[in-house]
Amino acid sequence: MKRFGLKRRRVLILFFFMSILFGTLEQTSYAAEQPEFVAIQIHEANTPVYGLAWGDFDPCNVGMEVACLLQYGSVLQLSPSVPNWQTALRHNGQTSALHMKGRPTISIGNVHSGYSGDEVVVCAGWYPSKITSVFYNPAIGWSNEVLFDNTGMVGISWGARAGDYDPCHPGDEIFHIYEGVLDCSFGTLFSEVAGTWEEEIIFGDGEMFEVGMDSAAGDFNPDHTGPEIVVVCESGPNYEILPPEGASAGNWPKRVIGPDTVENSGWVVEIADIDPCYPGNELVYGTRYSNRIVMSHHNGENPHDLEILFTGNATEYGYTEMLDIAIGDILPQMAGLEILGVDYTGSVYLVRKVDGTWQGQVIWQDPNSLHAVITGDFLPARSGDEILVAGESGTIILLTLTFTDNLTGDGKVNFQDFAELANYWQQSEPSADIGPWPIGDGVINMIDLAVLAEDWLQAAYWVE
Repeated sequence: MKRFGLKRRRVLILFFFMSILFGTLEQTSYAAEQPEFVAIQIHEANTPVYGLAWGDFDPCNVGMEVACLLQYGSVLQLSPSVPNWQTALRHNGQTSALHMKGRPTISIGNVHSGYSGDEVVVCAGWYPSKITSVFYNPAIGWSNEVLFDNTGMVGISWGARAGDYDPCHPGDEIFHIYEGVLDCSFGTLFSEVAGTWEEEIIFGDGEMFEVGMDSAAGDFNPDHTGPEIVVVCESGPNYEILPPEGASAGNWPKRVIGPDTVENSGWVVEIADIDPCYPGNELVYGTRYSNRIVMSHHNGENPHDLEILFTGNATEYGYTEMLDIAIGDILPQMAGLEILGVDYTGSVYLVRKVDGTWQGQVIWQDPNSLHAVITGDFLPARSGDEILVAGESGTIILLTLTFTDNLTGDGKVNFQDFAELANYWQQSEPSADIGPWPIGDGVINMIDLAVLAEDWLQAAYWVE
């Protein structure tokens, strides 16, 4: 590996020691008790942002992309890059105006076998309410297909999610929840077969008077070879749905897995292995009426065991939803995964298990309500996952650990880090490109040295 010249190295070392000598660098070690985050504006949309999703849906772009749900069901693409993320409008929506009470959703999945990569699935608007698949067609470019339109119908949509809902069907499917009359909803599975969309109602349809709010597909029942489907309902309870036995269509068995209480009824739901104390995956809910993040897990009986993990700050009547949740490896030096939540107060909550107890903290505050949160490896050169949040203001914010808290190894800013900069001086090396933190500028220079100097001898939160 080519190193920079001896003279330049001496100048760099001299500058560094002069900074220490004249007091620009703190010379006492300090470690924060809680992880600290920095917020970077990625994009300013001209409408509120109602949803975010992370996946590989653009075959012309290397890597993964973020899909952003804007007003009227429009879709904006964000592609991570250095030093600025790239943006492109992929779909001009044609729905009614959106608001979070209307439950707009956006997700990414391989729902159409005719196109390479994944597609973006949007469910937005009340009258009209539409499910739209947005995709890249090599013959004509970006295109879309409307799968559902409630024009002339009675009722409202409560979102549509893409995922592996039916193991008997190749690829992913779309599960749509629609509320008709008399507080009765039905869940319809949309599956593409040889270019044709087939529909099958697998939940509701008069058999139960429940209004589904959200769904997810995954393996959360260790007694069954997954996947299973969970549907959270407006006033409780929640349901587990199993696919038909064998390879043919048929009955989809259901059972109540709780909780049968309004207070802890779900608004959003995710499936993940967040608690190593229990086998397999757990269900994590953001509640509708109590601004909580709760967890339930299989116990071999009905219903699930339920645990309240955290209660947020939203107390105003009618605005107590935990509007969105996400799960990721935000703190890679700590065991297990972490949970994120956002709400109408503009708070970003980080919930994690510490010494056997679930704890939560506000890691960032927006002056406006936040509607969406996702996690992902948006910056591969940094350890762990990062966070994206967006909401009423239209500003899309990237949240990452500070430079010090993102450290690996000994967790201290010292001469090991200085040597790393010196080794790559004036070169392009993502792992050493720390300035401006966290995205960098593509070259190792004095900006990176300034980041190092600012945190000199500081220690990460996890260092004892």
